[in-house]
Amino acid sequence: MRDVVRVFGLVLFPALLCAVACGVINEELPTYEASSKVVEGDKAPDFTATTLDDSSVTLSAMLGDEVLLVLFSHTCPDCKRLLDDMQAAKAEFDELGVYVLLVARDGRDDVVAAYMSDNGYDFDVIADPEREIYNLYATMYVPRTYLIDADGDVVHTTIEYEATHVSDILSEAEGL
Repeated sequence: MRDVVRVFGLVLFPALLCAVACGVINEELPTYEASSKVVEGDKAPDFTATTLDDSSVTLSAMLGDEVLLVLFSHTCPDCKRLLDDMQAAKAEFDELGVYVLLVARDGRDDVVAAYMSDNGYDFDVIADPEREIYNLYATMYVPRTYLIDADGDVVHTTIEYEATHVSDILSEAEGL
């Protein structure tokens, strides 16, 4: 045990101090704004992908309808909270005619499918392990939502999770 403490004290601790002093570890994470490639008022970037049930989805083909695009990770606790809230409000989204499309920014098809099934989520989902779709919209942080109007404009966005996000999205969708 003394050898471990000695190695830490003589080698690792000075290396750690040097890394902090040199700014290697002290880099700040980008702000939400800096990590956002798409903001309210922008046209939603188009993409074509295949959902887990083998349906082809092209965002621009949905012009004329409202779409809620949700970027998430199956390993993210805040994403699970958001998806739980969304599932509880699914009937309201359906009633408003909002098509909800989930994009999992990581995980293979089978992993994402198991996550959806295990949690009882009933939305179309695309597995995006290479982050091709995700990178059109952001550089980091999930969950993210983009409410897209019938003209393809992003009219409302959220980042991270707050308990009011789903009700805020529904209120915005009611006004479309």
